[in-house]
Amino acid sequence: MRFLVLAIPLKAKVSIMIIRDGFVTNSSSTNFLIISKEELTEEYLLNKLGFKHNSLIRVAGERLVESIFSGIQSGLRWYDFDTHNPTYDEVLKVFGVESADKFRELTKRGHKTYMGYTNSDDGGLSTFLTTDYFLIDDRDFYFDGRNSSW
Repeated sequence: MRFLVLAIPLKAKVSIMIIRDGFVTNSSSTNFLIISKEELTEEYLLNKLGFKHNSLIRVAGERLVESIFSGIQSGLRWYDFDTHNPTYDEVLKVFGVESADKFRELTKRGHKTYMGYTNSDDGGLSTFLTTDYFLIDDRDFYFDGRNSSW
């Protein structure tokens, strides 16, 4: 990869602009935390996210769920720890006090924890999920999609 550096004098100051030569991306990613009473399946997640069987956007929901499951397999973005068996401190570091406390409370009751990330390059509703702010706090299902970087 090559970079071109330009020094441009502007009113007694010099501004530097770096031009990158190569692949440039404008993609975003969002780390998410799911805590669920039930084992996470595609059908269960579709239901919890509000996609009905006869919905006109069911196919888009299925693609979103595929993206979420893919993200679970990949783990968190920008963090390096075991996402299949996180600690309170790890959840706190990524998702903050509210989600860490929810994690502590629900895992004591036997709920299962899933973490991963979505990417705006996945398209469709994954892009929407990635570039927005999501929190679902149900009594048996918790989804924190607020850790976004873009």
